[in-house]
Amino acid sequence: MAISKVSGIAWANIASYGGVAKANIANLGGGTTPPVAVVNWSSSLYHFEDQSTQEGTSGNWSPTSTHSTWVNGTSAVNGTYWGRTSNKTVKGWNLGTDNSPSGQTGPNGGVVIPGGTHSTAASSDNYLYSEASSNRNRYAFVTRMPGFNFSLEMGDRKSNNLDLIFWVHAFGSNMGDLYVYIDTATTSNHSSATELAAYESFTGFTSNSSVWQQKTISLNSYRSISSNHYIYFVTQNGTGFRSDLAIDGIQIVES
Repeated sequence: MAISKVSGIAWANIASYGGVAKANIANLGGGTTPPVAVVNWSSSLYHFEDQSTQEGTSGNWSPTSTHSTWVNGTSAVNGTYWGRTSNKTVKGWNLGTDNSPSGQTGPNGGVVIPGGTHSTAASSDNYLYSEASSNRNRYAFVTRMPGFNFSLEMGDRKSNNLDLIFWVHAFGSNMGDLYVYIDTATTSNHSSATELAAYESFTGFTSNSSVWQQKTISLNSYRSISSNHYIYFVTQNGTGFRSDLAIDGIQIVES
């Protein structure tokens, strides 16, 4: 049944719900009243379009502006190594645009949502990726999202589902693995963080122009915990320079 009222207020008269602007509540039904109120938290969609690119091996992405609460590289790690399977030196993710610098690996541009195609617009083709040239495939690349107090954000909507949704591009003959962790600490490592998901094989990527793939991770276990949680993206284990793994369109979605 389509939702016509929320908390006794007609849908047409709602400007915001739970502090979320109506414009950020997705209409899945194709009509004027959605069958399910899906809240795309306005502060949690990250496309990296206002960020300065940092490609190549000379440095890492430095989060600024709307992404200033992200932490990239060693500043996100508690200790010297991430230490999942071995003591790999930590590096930050790079910020790419258009093609990644190395041939036969990486995407052709940032993700277009929905569908997973590649953006060709100068204003919307940025993405995070691991630059694996010059033996950097030997490193662990770590970046951390800002903290979210999911219990506070959801308020009395804790029966809703809560998911982390992001898009990945993993084309390259030397591709490594991607791990997603969560922790209440602002710096962490494998021994203290909770692993949410491990992606240790990728299929369907046959060229730079292969479509991005959407990944969804449930955060329902954290809906009622009243403390900030930080999500970490870690990629490692590439076997050569053709292992530029990319992520984009990262979002917290409540439904």
